[in-house]
Amino acid sequence: MTTPRGILGIDPGLRATGWGVLAIAPDGAAQLAWGVVRPSADSLAERLLQIHQGIVQVIERHHPVAVAVERPFVRHNVRTAVALGQAEAAAMMAASLAGLEVAEYAPRAIREAVAGDGAADKQAVAAALVARLQLGELKASSDAADALAVAYCHALMTEAQTLAVR
Repeated sequence: MTTPRGILGIDPGLRATGWGVLAIAPDGAAQLAWGVVRPSADSLAERLLQIHQGIVQVIERHHPVAVAVERPFVRHNVRTAVALGQAEAAAMMAASLAGLEVAEYAPRAIREAVAGDGAADKQAVAAALVARLQLGELKASSDAADALAVAYCHALMTEAQTLAVR
């Protein structure tokens, strides 16, 4: 399934990097594609390379016009925050090398934009995404659903910025 001219959302992780492409037609119909890049390498450098290559393949297949990435947030474990930041950087490099604009959003901002509650859990965000996009259901993994939420957040923020300029 190829979704033309959409927004690529990315939920970075060293074990699973979720991605979701969202295109919303003028009539409000949503076209979606999603998946997960699952690095199989043992070394950090190889995992980062596999994340980068996976996102390059997604970009080549779906031709997004913009990329939005969830900014890592870890309250207590600095090592986890650094690792997520490295996965985010690998994905951002793929987008930047493709000439795409990259936006970053904090997890709380994504939950607030999609579900209306910055403290919403993953299930509430996925349910809000289904309702707002009138999907009926969403059979994506939690990593891919999170990535679609990032893409939808970017769509909402971009629309808000466009309206503010008018």
